[in-house]
Amino acid sequence: MARAELVGWASTQRVGADGVVDSEQRVEVDRPVVECSEEGARRLASRYWVALRRLGRGLLAVREDDGGIEVRVLGRGPVVLALGPVETEHSPTSASAAHSILGGLLVRRGGGSICFEQTVGERVELRSRLTGFYPRRGPFYALVQRRLHIAVSRRYFRRLIGGEPP
Repeated sequence: MARAELVGWASTQRVGADGVVDSEQRVEVDRPVVECSEEGARRLASRYWVALRRLGRGLLAVREDDGGIEVRVLGRGPVVLALGPVETEHSPTSASAAHSILGGLLVRRGGGSICFEQTVGERVELRSRLTGFYPRRGPFYALVQRRLHIAVSRRYFRRLIGGEPP
């Protein structure tokens, strides 16, 4: 299967004076990739975690349950990212799923969220956003975490569009 072209790909980031990070990746697609429903919103989130698992190639394990998500090193290692349960919203023209950021080794302090969204209008857009994220201080965020989030977002969008196997 050919890799899907990411039309309208854009990635932006803003880092506040206190180190808080807001980051967004987005693409345009020619059709909705999920229904604008609770199920569709949940699928947006769950597909991101599949993309992270696959890109992590066993180094990062994602455990999902009703209480939220834990990302661990090698499955049994320390929690690098702990997220709250998924919260969904939908309307006839949108579906979104968000997890609050609770903590983990990569987090300086809890707060903020990671959100996955589809909006349907003149154009159909997919977004992956981090808002109000406080990464640990130091170069690790810029050198590793940000690049990983962008790589996972690109893979995630391609899988949603259908340009990579599920």
